[in-house]
Amino acid sequence: MGAKELRGHIDICTPDQIAGWALGDNGQIPEIVIEADSKYICSLRPDIFRTDLNAVAGFRHRFAPTLTNAVSIRAYFADTGKDLANSPFDLKYRLETPSEKDVAWRRAVELPPASEMKLVAGSGSADSFVNQGTRMARVVAGEIVDFFGEFRKDLRILDFGCGVGRVLLPISRTHAARWFACDVNEGAIAYLKSAVPEIQSARTNFTPPLPFEDNAFDCVYSISIWTHLSMDMQLPWLAEIRRILRPGGLALISTSGGHVVDVRQRRGDMGWGELNSESLVKAGYLYRPYSSEALPGIDGSYGLAAHDPNFIQRVWSQIMPVLTTRVRAIEAMQDLNVLTKV
Repeated sequence: MGAKELRGHIDICTPDQIAGWALGDNGQIPEIVIEADSKYICSLRPDIFRTDLNAVAGFRHRFAPTLTNAVSIRAYFADTGKDLANSPFDLKYRLETPSEKDVAWRRAVELPPASEMKLVAGSGSADSFVNQGTRMARVVAGEIVDFFGEFRKDLRILDFGCGVGRVLLPISRTHAARWFACDVNEGAIAYLKSAVPEIQSARTNFTPPLPFEDNAFDCVYSISIWTHLSMDMQLPWLAEIRRILRPGGLALISTSGGHVVDVRQRRGDMGWGELNSESLVKAGYLYRPYSSEALPGIDGSYGLAAHDPNFIQRVWSQIMPVLTTRVRAIEAMQDLNVLTKV
């Protein structure tokens, strides 16, 4: 079999196990080699029937306890040496459950209704809403400290596309600053005004401008917004963020990279079945609109987008300098782009 005839993906990789699928043309079952920190662990062939592939293509291998401290797991085809998609897998990306101390902020605020947490924040439970938000807030706060040298009380910080406050609630409860929030969802803003009235929250339109003055903020962060914007929306919004950011200010914007494209392909997301991380590298930017799903406040094209870091550096830097892209910094999925206004 040639290299182009082999397909495969790592779906799960933890200190305990690795699982995924591999398939050759005409249903051939390839041999897979697994290594941990560049040391051979085992060879195997898929032996699990996968309904999504309609073939015996799935595999699962449980690691011995001695691998608990491994950092990198690699899976590749024995015949060609080509890695399966999403491999090597960096175990440093495994998500930790925040401690009770880390999530103590939840006792100081009434959480949004479960229906809103699921619809607006994509969280299936209060615990996932709190844990996800706490982890993401920690990343955002770390970038702010790195950029400004400290987390100052006089910083004016805007959560753009705040939803029901998945990131805003934990970061504002644990870090003193002058907090602002905006979103197109009227219900989300109503909740924030009730739950955290000291935060200036505003309902905004789906298209620019925002109801803020030029150079109004020291920092603007936006999580899981550019991951949904079409090309004709993302650049005008980036220019609007630049307008409201003071010179020398910080912008933190998350995007979906190649890893997410591979996940969408594996899940069978509509319009992503023929795409992968290599497609993103070639195109630079990919977008597929939602077929019919409508969210409160959305009155234009909205869907799933993905950005290659090189595209962001080349195109976004024409509006604001891109200092760096921290790959998979948000929940081991989304990239975090760090920009500044000059």
